[in-house]
This record gives sequence, C-alpha cells and structure tokens, in this order.
Amino acid sequence: MNRRLHQHYFPLTVPHPERLMNWRQTVSYSRARVEAGNPVSKVLYKIPAPAAAGKKIAFLADVHFRGTPADFRVAESAAAAIASFQPDLLLTGGDLVADGCDVGRLPELLKILAGTAPVRLAVPGNWERGKEWIPISLWNKLFEQGGFRFLCNQSWRDDAFYVYGCDDLARGTPRLPGLWPAHQTVILLAHNPDTVIALDAGDAYDGVRLVCCGHTHGGQVRLPGVGSLFTPSRYGCRFDYGEFRRRKTGTRMIVTSGLGNLSLPWRFRCRREVVFIRFTGR
Repeated sequence: MNRRLHQHYFPLTVPHPERLMNWRQTVSYSRARVEAGNPVSKVLYKIPAPAAAGKKIAFLADVHFRGTPADFRVAESAAAAIASFQPDLLLTGGDLVADGCDVGRLPELLKILAGTAPVRLAVPGNWERGKEWIPISLWNKLFEQGGFRFLCNQSWRDDAFYVYGCDDLARGTPRLPGLWPAHQTVILLAHNPDTVIALDAGDAYDGVRLVCCGHTHGGQVRLPGVGSLFTPSRYGCRFDYGEFRRRKTGTRMIVTSGLGNLSLPWRFRCRREVVFIRFTGR
C-alpha cells in the first residue's frame, strides 16, 4: 500500500458511501452453500488461491459468550463442527465474550476451541476495544494463555498464508501494512466490514485474496422476502451477510452471521454458523 494514501483514511469515522461501488455481492444469505445444523450450521466456500491450494480454514465470530448452558451448547457444537473439518487455521473475528464483565469467561471458551485447529488466530472486536478500562495487553495475555495468537494491527505467516489482523473501529486505530507479500495467500481479518471500507483507499487491497468479517450478526432478525431489518453499520444492511468481491482487485470479503446474540436474546430466521473455506488451485 502506498503510504501517502494514509492521509485519505483519517478520521476513520467519516463515512465513504462512494466506496460501496467498489464491492459487489456474489453470495447472498439465501444463496450460501449451507449444511444446516442445530444449533450451529456450516457455511461452505471455495476460493481459488494457488499458493494455498488444498488448505482449509474455519472462521467464526461474535460468540458473545456469557457462560450460560445455551452458550456452552453453541460453543461445543461449533467446536465439534470445526474439528470434523480439520482446518489448517481457525480464525476468530472478535466479540468472543458478551461484555467487559464477561472477560473472565474467555478462557472457558478458548478451552472449548483449543483442539480444533493447529493454528488459532484472533482479532479484537468492538466489545474488546470498546471497553477503555481493559488494556489491549490483557486481551493479548488471555488469548495467548488460551493457545491463540492475538493480532491487533499485526500479522502471522507460514509458507502458505499471510494473515493480518486489524484493530477495530471502536476506540481502536485500524491500520494496514505498508506492503503485502507476493508469494503467500493474504488474508485480512477484521471484525467489522465498516473497517474494510474505511481503509479502502487507492491500492490498499492489491494482493489481498480474502477478507473475513463478522459484527453484523446477519441482521439477527430476517424476514422472508425482506432480509435483515438492521445491522450496526454506517452503511445500513449493505454488508449484512455473504460474499462480496472488490471489482478491481478481485479481493473476496466474507461476512458471517456469527454464533451469538446482540441486544436481543434470540434470533429470528437467522442461522448461527461457522464458515469453512477450501482453497483450490484455480
């Protein structure tokens, strides 16, 4: 990314509706490939990426874990589905616990997810970053103790993947690296699709193969023939769910409906899900 373009990013709270034209939806809620489950469904994608051909990743977000019996049931169902898929990476997209008062529940959730993949990565969501009294160092420590690498404007890489985890817009300062590697499959992990739009200036996503986001809960309440009624986004329901592609770069962005609840203690016609991605040679 051209560092001179940083001047176009800030302040990040300024909406950029003109950038919405950069992205088109290619998979909607009703057209996703789903293996229905109770309480957790599997949503399947195939993405061409020669450098990672044959590799698999799982992605989940927005567990909002409080430690209730229902929360344990959802988490254990998700963990069983992930383990059966045998992914190379497990990516988590923020908001794993419900609120600042539930931070002590995070180790319980991480223990459930611990054996699901050899590499487990996490980024902050708005619940993690929106609590000013909880330092980012504490989140980093808790995730590390639970066997996860916590990425806040940081990267992780191996021979096949380069994963960059963005800070969240909620009191955080998301930034992108100055240069994307050329010989690995680049994945950007960001809690909120609004963050992706906020940073979408110039050639920012040249070289990025995949973006994984949550935050929207798929609207949480979906009506037949209408879809979601509301999402916590400055762009309304534009990025509520599914796969989107950036027109010039071909970058794919997957937005998941996640596993937990937001505000309302239930969902209506909106599945709880884990996303599973297989990378193909072409």
